[in-house]
Amino acid sequence: MGREVIPWRGMVGLGAFMVAVGGFAPGALTAQASDEVRRPVPAPVVLPPFYERALERGWRSEDGSPGHSYWQQSSSYELEARLDPETAELEGTVRILYVNNAPARLPTVWLHLHQNLHQEGSPRSATEEITGGIHLTSVSADGEELEAMEELDDGAGYEVDGTLMRLSPGFPVEQGDTLELEISWSETIPQNGSGRMGHSDKEMYFIAYWFPKMAVFDDLRLWDAQPYLGAAEFYDGFGDYTASISVPEGWTVMATGDLQNPEDVFTALTLERIEQASTSDELVMIAGQAERDAGTVTASGEDGWLTYRFEAENVRDFVWTTSNLQRWDASSAVVPDRDEDGEDDRVLIHSFWRPERAPLWAQQWKYAKQSIEHHSVYTGFPYPWSHMTSVEGADIIDGGMEFPMLTLIGPYEDRDAQALFNVTSHELGHMWVPMIVGSNEKRHAWMDEGSTTFLEDESRMELWPGVDHHRVEGTSYVEVAAAGLEQSMMRHGDWYAPGPGYGTASYSKPATLMVLLRELLGEETWQRAYRAFISEWAYKHPTPWDFFATFERFAEQDLDWFWTSFYFETWTLDHAVGTVRPHTSGGATVTIEDRGFAPFPATVRIRTSTGERIEETIRVDHWLDGHKSFEIEVPAGVGSVTRVEVDPSGYVPDVDRSNNFWPRG
Repeated sequence: MGREVIPWRGMVGLGAFMVAVGGFAPGALTAQASDEVRRPVPAPVVLPPFYERALERGWRSEDGSPGHSYWQQSSSYELEARLDPETAELEGTVRILYVNNAPARLPTVWLHLHQNLHQEGSPRSATEEITGGIHLTSVSADGEELEAMEELDDGAGYEVDGTLMRLSPGFPVEQGDTLELEISWSETIPQNGSGRMGHSDKEMYFIAYWFPKMAVFDDLRLWDAQPYLGAAEFYDGFGDYTASISVPEGWTVMATGDLQNPEDVFTALTLERIEQASTSDELVMIAGQAERDAGTVTASGEDGWLTYRFEAENVRDFVWTTSNLQRWDASSAVVPDRDEDGEDDRVLIHSFWRPERAPLWAQQWKYAKQSIEHHSVYTGFPYPWSHMTSVEGADIIDGGMEFPMLTLIGPYEDRDAQALFNVTSHELGHMWVPMIVGSNEKRHAWMDEGSTTFLEDESRMELWPGVDHHRVEGTSYVEVAAAGLEQSMMRHGDWYAPGPGYGTASYSKPATLMVLLRELLGEETWQRAYRAFISEWAYKHPTPWDFFATFERFAEQDLDWFWTSFYFETWTLDHAVGTVRPHTSGGATVTIEDRGFAPFPATVRIRTSTGERIEETIRVDHWLDGHKSFEIEVPAGVGSVTRVEVDPSGYVPDVDRSNNFWPRG
C-alpha cells in the first residue's frame, strides 16, 4: 500500500542531487575515494497518488504542515450506559451528530462495532473470547428507524460485516449537512478483550472500544473503514463527548473527560481528598480498603445506583473504568503554562490498583507524575487535559494500552520497579501520539509506537541515570536486523508475518531512527522539527509523508536516502575499518568500507603513537555516489596508527560492530 519505492538506481550517482550531510573536521587530512565496484543507492521517495491529490488541492503542504484548505469531519457523541458488574452486561445508547465538512456527497456512512471482534464468525487475527459482540436493538437516522439488511441496496438501512457497519440514511449527506444517528445496543463485556479491555474477577472493569463509532473519512483515502482484527490498533476521528454512566453505589468511575457531577456521586471526604491531591506533589490516598469497606467513598445512589456524568472536547475516543475494590491514589503533575496566565498548571494524577495483585503499584503514581511532567517539557506541548488516570488490569493485560486520559497497565508482579516505570512512561507518552497527533495506527504503527518508545527512553534517564537507554533500544533493533528478520516499517499493522517483524518495525527501530535522525541533523534542528510536527498536527491526521517533509523543511535538505533505506526498505548499515597500510616514508592509508546497503555519514577516529587524535567525517554523498570505500591519508610526522574506530559515539545502528575497530578485538 502507499507509495511505490524502486529498490535500486543502479550506477547513477546522486552526488549532485543530494545535499551533503556532515563535513570534514577543521584542518581535516587529505581524503580521497578509491576506485572500486560501485554500490546500489536508494531510490527517491515516490508519493502515492492520494497524497499528491491532497497536495494539489491545498489539503496538505509540501513542507509537511497542514494545507491552507485542510479539512476533517466533526462528530459529537451523547452516550448513556448501564453496567451490571455481577453479570458483565452493558446496555447503551449513543446519539451521534456527524457533520460533513468534506467537499463530497456521502450516500452512505461507515461505523465501527469493535466489540464484534468477540462475535462468533467475525474475522480475527487470533483466538478471542466469544461473548456475542454487539446486539443492536435499534438504529435510526434523522429520527427514522432503519432496518438491518443482508446487503445494503439503494434505500435506507444498514448492514453489518464483522466489526464494520455501513449505513444509508436514505438520502445523501451533502457538504455542510449534519446527520443525526441514534443507536441502542447491549453487550457482554469479555474478561479479556484482546488484551486491551475487559474485567478482572468482576471487581474492576476497563471499558474501551465499546460503542458504535464513526469511521474516519479523511482527505487521503476518503472512508478509511478497516475491520478490527484484534492485532493492529485504531484510526479514530476527533469528537466531543458527553456520557452518563450508571453503576451500583460503591463503584467509583473514572473516564475520559471531566466529571460534571462530583457532588452527586462522591462523599465529602472523597471530594476533600481529591481537592488536596490537585495541588500536591506527594501521594494522597483517596480511598483505601478501609474506606471501601466502610462505604465512605461514594454517595448513596437512587435505588442503589449512581450515574456519573462526563464531558470531553476534541478527543479521539471515550473510555472508562469502574471498581468497588481498587485502592485509589492521587497526586498532581506540574506542567508548563497552558492558559497563558504566566504560571505553571496542575494535572491530577490518578492510580487505581489492588495491593494484593500488584504490590509494585505503590509507586505507580510517582512514575505517572514524572512521565507527564517530562513529556510536557520535552515535546514542547504541555499535557492539555485535567487528569491522567492509570488502572491496574491483572487478568486483562500484561503490558499497557492507551486511551485519552486513561491507560490500562498490567500488574508487573514478577518484574521490577523500572519495568513498571517504563510501561507507564510509554503509555502516557501515547497521550501525545496518537491521542493529540492523530496518526493512523493501523496503517503506520511506527508513527505512534516508535515516537512513544523514543520518548519513554528519554524519560528513563531522569529516574534511572547511568544507562543510555537509546543504545539499549538500538541493540534490540540491530539484533533482529542482523538476523535478517526485519519487515518494512511501512507495512500495514495487520500484515506482518509471525516473529519479531511487527515489534521491531513499530517500536525499537523507529525509536532508534529518531536518535539517528537527531545525530544527523543536530540537536537544535531536530528538536525544532520534532516540536513543530507535534504542534502543527495536534488534533489532526498526519501521514508518514507529512513527517518526512517536516523534518526536511527544518533540515533544509533532501533526506529521501534516509527514508527509503530505513523506513521503506530493510537495508542494514555496516561500516567497517578495512585496512590500515603504513607507508615506508611515514604515514598510512586507512580504508573505511561501507559493507551494508543503508548509507549514512561515517565518523572515524584515528589515534597515533604520538598521542594525536584525528577525527574525520565521511559525508553521506560519498556513499550516494556509489562508492563502497573511502581512503583517509594519515601524513608522516604524527607517528604510526595505533587505533582506528568508526562511530565512536555508538549511536549508529551498525549490524556488525566487531569490524568498527582496528586492530580487531
